[in-house]
Amino acid sequence: MLEAGGTGASVAEGSGRTVEEAIEQALAHMGASRDDVDVEIVQEPRQALLGLGGREARVRVTRRPTAADAARAFVTEALQLMGYAVTSSIAESDEGLAVTLEGHGVSGLIGRHGRTLDALEVLLALHLVRKFDKRIPVTLDAAGYRAKREKAVGDLAREAATRASEKGTPVALDPMHPRDRRIVHLTLKDDLRVRTASEGEGEHRHVVVVPYRE
Repeated sequence: MLEAGGTGASVAEGSGRTVEEAIEQALAHMGASRDDVDVEIVQEPRQALLGLGGREARVRVTRRPTAADAARAFVTEALQLMGYAVTSSIAESDEGLAVTLEGHGVSGLIGRHGRTLDALEVLLALHLVRKFDKRIPVTLDAAGYRAKREKAVGDLAREAATRASEKGTPVALDPMHPRDRRIVHLTLKDDLRVRTASEGEGEHRHVVVVPYRE
């Protein structure tokens, strides 16, 4: 058997009496399942005639890029074109991919209220849909912005809840990105003093914090 790189390699070749046997040999060496690879038949098997001329099947299997591979490649190329030299780390979970950008000047990718980062995240999500023909949830972060933003919006929500409760009148927050509106709703969902509702359309959509005693 010919191979490239051992277990975890991206390409491996296998041989056997049948094509399936050759594939199984290559997969075992690569440490992959059939769904993870593309198979190329290098040589069809041929039975020997009177003990002569026989040959084994030979195949080459190539590991398919994962969603994480595709995300990393897209982000790297896109940001290089924008003039940023950054690295990316990707965490995979049942909830999707979490891509974190690091490097000099990476904070310049955030934009006002994270809008540049959000736009890049949308482009990345669309790229993954086109490549894998399905939606893969993905979040894109830079310089720890998401956690900082979540804290800031959460603090804003709690302050609005206190004002609404003390004054007994609704408090309307400024228009927000859907991600931020969701943070407000989640932050206050167990607050017994208030309830929340989204109002307005398009760019004017915002959250209103309403006291229960209103």
